[in-house]
Amino acid sequence: MEIPMKELLLAQSSLWFSPIPLDSLHVWDPSLGGIFLTLSTICHLLGGSSFFLGLISFVYIYHRPKLAFELSLGLLTSAVVISILKFYLESPRPFPYPEEFDEKAFGLPSGHAYSAVVVWGLLAYRIPKLWFRILSILIIILMPFSRMYLKVHYLGDVSLGFGLGVIHLLIILFLLDRFYKKDSVPAFLSTKNYRTLSLLGIVLTLSPIALDSPFLSVEHHHSLSGVLTASGALAGFWLGLLFYPRFSKPEFLDWSLPNLTFSFGTKEFRIFWNTVLVRLLVLAIVIFLLYVIPEMVIKKTIWKDDLFLRYIRYLVVGFALVFLVPLVLQKIQKGKFLQN
Repeated sequence: MEIPMKELLLAQSSLWFSPIPLDSLHVWDPSLGGIFLTLSTICHLLGGSSFFLGLISFVYIYHRPKLAFELSLGLLTSAVVISILKFYLESPRPFPYPEEFDEKAFGLPSGHAYSAVVVWGLLAYRIPKLWFRILSILIIILMPFSRMYLKVHYLGDVSLGFGLGVIHLLIILFLLDRFYKKDSVPAFLSTKNYRTLSLLGIVLTLSPIALDSPFLSVEHHHSLSGVLTASGALAGFWLGLLFYPRFSKPEFLDWSLPNLTFSFGTKEFRIFWNTVLVRLLVLAIVIFLLYVIPEMVIKKTIWKDDLFLRYIRYLVVGFALVFLVPLVLQKIQKGKFLQN
């Protein structure tokens, strides 16, 4: 049902979609503006796709693979929901806003506020350290205010994003605690139907591309681009879960690297190869080759805005993180990997 233009204009002129709350956050700018801008910029980066890609990759390779899968599930499903809502609600952002933050999709709901609740809420739930939980709560609370301070979202945008994020987080936690016990369920799927499940995953995640049209507005195109980005990465993670057990060693969740020992005079020294540096090096090379370089090349072509190509790019990156990086590390150390 199409919303009458009169009601739409009334909603946009209300306090929820008014510049008044945004302007009120700048009353302290003469004395604290630099601090507020710095905090808001940090929050902007903490809610970006590049940061989340690095965070999930780091957690997967160095800390705990199952937590990385949980974060991926929460982040990517929330990203799909956010982008679809933006596409259909068609709510404009504040105008004008700083172009350096490159926000071209519709504004309602706020993706940063939504994702912050889901990702940092899940991290706070799984990592029982007081300092980390305090940090996570601060990020969740500051995110809506930072989006309004930068004037990239209205009060209504961040409020809806925050509320939906809480609901999404509760659903994710319920499903994980019910069907994905922390210490009893394997992180990967061992099944003979991996080809069928792979095809099903691709069909489901690629289906939003049917919404693409040459007549879409810029905002619609970028909102749909967010859907294909998240669904492509989700498909890649799904394929990695299905294919990795078929190619890895039996101890595929234990990838500790061997230590190198050498002597200098009468003293013996040991270089620890199983540090985070080796894993990060492999991870950085894979991301650089499959994510950074392709993005730089595609931006110079006529296909820079092609949604199907974007889906494929993120599918490849997601698959490489779950499938290729662990196999490379196994090849390096010829034995075991990480426990958790």
